[in-house]
Amino acid sequence: MTNKSVIDALKQMKTYCAADALDKLNYAIAVIEKLENDGVENPLKTDFTSLAKEGK
Repeated sequence: MTNKSVIDALKQMKTYCAADALDKLNYAIAVIEKLENDGVENPLKTDFTSLAKEGK
């Protein structure tokens, strides 16, 4: 499974999404699009612990 296929599936789900969950779904899409744009191909297997924390 690729980030692109997940993004496409989430966008298709917007059609059937309850109005009160739409912002959350849009947020999830934005997060996965950001990961894809930043070159993270497999977020579930990526070690994010090496990233610097904001503000530190």
